[in-house]
Amino acid sequence: MQRTSTILAYFFVCASCFAQQYPFVHYSPKDGLISNQIRNIFQDSKGRLYFTSLNGLSIYDGSRFTNYNSKNGLHNDIVNCVMEMGDDSVWLVTNDAKINCLVKGKMNLLALKEKDIVINSLYKDEKGGLYAATEQGLHIFDNDHFTKLPFTDIAGNDINFQISYIIPAGDYFLIQRDYSLLHDQKNELYLYNKLTKKTSAELPWIFSINTAPDGRIWVSTEKKIMAIDTAALKNGEIVLRELPDKYSHLRNFGRFIIQFDRANNCWLGNQSNILIKVSPEGKATPFTSASGLAMFYINSVFMDREGITWIATNNAGVHKLVNSNFSLTENFYNTPPPLSDIFYNPLKDQWLIYSWPNHSLVLARGDKPVYFKTKPTLEADQIAETPDGIFALGRNHVYKLTLKDNWLYEKIILSDTGHQMYSRMLVDKNGALIICGKNKITSIVNGKKICQKKLNYFADVAAADSKGNIWVVTRAGDVTMYHTRPGDPLNYLEEKFHFKKELAGISPRSFIIDKNDKLWIGSRSNGIHVFALENERLQKQLNITTASGLSDDFITYLTCDDENNIWASSFLGLDKIEIDNATPIVENLTRQNNIYQSVFKVVIDRNNVAWGIVSNGIIRITPGKKKAPDYSPTLMISLIKTGKDTIPVLEGRELHHRQNNISFYFAATSYFDEKQVLYSYRLLDGKNNQWSEPSNNATVSFIGLPPGDYRLELRASFPASRYPDKAFNYGFTIAPAWWQTWWFRSLSGVFIIGLFVFAFRFYYRRKLEKEMALLEKQQAIEKERTRIATDMHDDLGAGLSRIKFLSETIGIKKQQQQPIEEEVSKIREYSHEMIDKMGEIVWALNEKNDSLSDLLSYTRAYTVEYLSQNGIVCAVDAPEQFPAGFVSGEFRRNIYLTVKEALHNIVKHAQASNVLLSIAVNHQLSISIKDNGTGFDINRTRAFSNGLMNMKARIGEIKGHLEIINGDGTLVNIKVPLPK
Repeated sequence: MQRTSTILAYFFVCASCFAQQYPFVHYSPKDGLISNQIRNIFQDSKGRLYFTSLNGLSIYDGSRFTNYNSKNGLHNDIVNCVMEMGDDSVWLVTNDAKINCLVKGKMNLLALKEKDIVINSLYKDEKGGLYAATEQGLHIFDNDHFTKLPFTDIAGNDINFQISYIIPAGDYFLIQRDYSLLHDQKNELYLYNKLTKKTSAELPWIFSINTAPDGRIWVSTEKKIMAIDTAALKNGEIVLRELPDKYSHLRNFGRFIIQFDRANNCWLGNQSNILIKVSPEGKATPFTSASGLAMFYINSVFMDREGITWIATNNAGVHKLVNSNFSLTENFYNTPPPLSDIFYNPLKDQWLIYSWPNHSLVLARGDKPVYFKTKPTLEADQIAETPDGIFALGRNHVYKLTLKDNWLYEKIILSDTGHQMYSRMLVDKNGALIICGKNKITSIVNGKKICQKKLNYFADVAAADSKGNIWVVTRAGDVTMYHTRPGDPLNYLEEKFHFKKELAGISPRSFIIDKNDKLWIGSRSNGIHVFALENERLQKQLNITTASGLSDDFITYLTCDDENNIWASSFLGLDKIEIDNATPIVENLTRQNNIYQSVFKVVIDRNNVAWGIVSNGIIRITPGKKKAPDYSPTLMISLIKTGKDTIPVLEGRELHHRQNNISFYFAATSYFDEKQVLYSYRLLDGKNNQWSEPSNNATVSFIGLPPGDYRLELRASFPASRYPDKAFNYGFTIAPAWWQTWWFRSLSGVFIIGLFVFAFRFYYRRKLEKEMALLEKQQAIEKERTRIATDMHDDLGAGLSRIKFLSETIGIKKQQQQPIEEEVSKIREYSHEMIDKMGEIVWALNEKNDSLSDLLSYTRAYTVEYLSQNGIVCAVDAPEQFPAGFVSGEFRRNIYLTVKEALHNIVKHAQASNVLLSIAVNHQLSISIKDNGTGFDINRTRAFSNGLMNMKARIGEIKGHLEIINGDGTLVNIKVPLPK
């Protein structure tokens, strides 16, 4: 019985309404919502929306959903309630006795001192006291813990558990418990005094209760919706009253869930797929699945600070209703689509709804339609009404219609099956019917007087200005203005102005004249062009295109309303254009209401309601508020990511030098067509300080930013200039790498300077060493020259002196006739010695002999030859081939002269008969000379003998070692390191 009465009441509400669909926008997990089971909705001070569910929490900022569950910081997936506690600080109460705190996007767990309590909901009273309805009872928050309050019923029974809801009411709370978990099913409502902490009244069978912003408190009982007497409530009594008369049609709605929104609308819902919105004036609007609301069970209804309604369902996510003044009617006055034309007569407040495919015409005044059938012979697609009757227009015919016995009879009053093709009709201020066509403009006055003027090309439509003049624009771009002459019907149109060049290249398709007599011309591919007649000349003032916000640049129909707004129809939808300080503001009406259809025609009635024909019916747009006066969206950065890491949004934050690939995610918290919010940005102190082109992309990434201080500036522009542009800036720093720091650069500078000084010193030192080496070489050469000169002077000079002396002796002896054989023999001997000396000097001077092989070969040959000349047998122990390494002339001379001196001593002093010469070459040169002579005692050498001293000195000069061993003859060991 209850269900039947509910359904009857529902249909009672719907009886006075058209079957309308509303432009709901649906959000589900495919859009980023965390779950389809949304329980409640909350909005914080920045405008972000919080959606609680059984599967976690979703936060929506207009650009994206940010989701939290037990896997990313939320203590439990079930979120019971949300409450803002400070600047960007929100408490998230989960269903497991824990409270999360979300601060600037960082999730933390709130540390509380009391024992675990499962909180169902939190409430603040008028004084800011924070109360909790918990499964463990009624609590109040004090400092850092919840304290349990006493709660008993009138009889004194302890009922302080399973508390579901608290409704603040002055010094009282209206409290309900969760009866689904209790044995008592009376659904008691308790009135609790906060001051005395006692229950002052009880009322059974209350299924729902809620309070409106204007102070009304409604309850739903078993059979009725009633109001609580707020005056009695202040005295500690619960007194129910009947709803005021304007809500009388709601009184019998029992067991309904009651919710109030920010605008004092009451929303009634139950489990029978019924949702009813009741305005403060008592108007009821039903919503069902036929209205576009996908629902099974409504959990909550919420109105945000923009006036947008959000509906949380138990199985279909969230539904958003941006404009309740926008609806789609599929059967306008029970006329099924498609509709060919609609015409509104403001003088009669009468509608003509015509459907050529359905062969029907409806005349409607208010809620009293009259239906007519048309003959198949009526080939018309337009309808119009003048004081002289109803007219229809086809491709080649103009009809006058007669209504009789619910039938529509047509009569052709103008026909041209040849060159004329008719386009649109206009009823001017004199009641004349103006028809445009391919080659003519026609006026029909008094229903029969016809005046025609020739056109040079096809004209789609004519328009009338405020003075009654008729303007025609052809597709070729000609503009003609006609004065009307009501007293002379046959010459009704008198040409006044004709313009040929002003519209060149525009290709007009639609035309209207606004209240200020400005010409609005819709083009084929270049939007809308606005002209004004100034000093008998057309002056272009505006060009409005898709870049200005239009849905499409092909404008098929234009209409002007009483507020001088222009309604532009196109294949992509309907736009409303308002001029504000000479700037066009374009509002995409169909797109923002989730409708993507062609709009063929728009008609404005006397209430300034717009009616637009679409393929599946007609859209209805009633005048509404442009924006919420007390709301201003927040432009903010909602997320910053560097690689896979998310970093907190903190002003002046310093980032690591490896965090120089940064992505910023930003949003403006407006939900009125939020996908059309346009963002632009620039990064100051970056490589490019220019603003980006506005787009609806709410993300920007920067790759490879060098170290430094940066400031990201953002701007947001809202659709139809609903709000002023918003600006936001965020500063951050990318720290340099350690090798890019000032101290490292300072140390590097010092090091480089030191290295430069070292290199400078090393260069000049090497240069000095080279110069010293060159000098030493020159000195060595000079020394060698001096030595050679000395040798030549000593050895050759002495020999020559002897030869000279002997020659003079021979001369004397020859005069005295004495024998000279001895002197001649000595001359021969000295000559041989000088030749040997000269050979040695030449060998030492020859650079070709500066090799170890030449030195040892020469030394070996000299040793064998010299000893054999003196009758001593010489044995040689040496390799067959010697290494060909380079040795200096000094090395050769010292080795050779040392060996020569040793051989000279053997021949002169040792009295030896055999000598063994051993030569070995490894990392050093080893030469040993062993004789079998008498030997000698080195300590008994002559005091002024220089032979041995010279030998040691020569070997010492080339870093070698000379050892003389006496025993069984004499052994001379020479060891000299070879040059590298």
